[in-house]
Amino acid sequence: MNFEEMIRHQAEQVFGSKAKADVWLAAPRDEFGGLTALECVGNEAGYLRVKALLDQLGHGYAC
Repeated sequence: MNFEEMIRHQAEQVFGSKAKADVWLAAPRDEFGGLTALECVGNEAGYLRVKALLDQLGHGYAC
């Protein structure tokens, strides 16, 4: 599995559906400097940033 596949899987778990995950993954985020989550996961550092935010959301922390 590559970084994008792992993030897609985690996002689907957090949001409960592929459709909701896709919307979140495609929206620009201030947390990522105006990039989308998918644009950030091209390297390990970006993957870890996106994963950390999804971990927070999965535990009920709103951003």
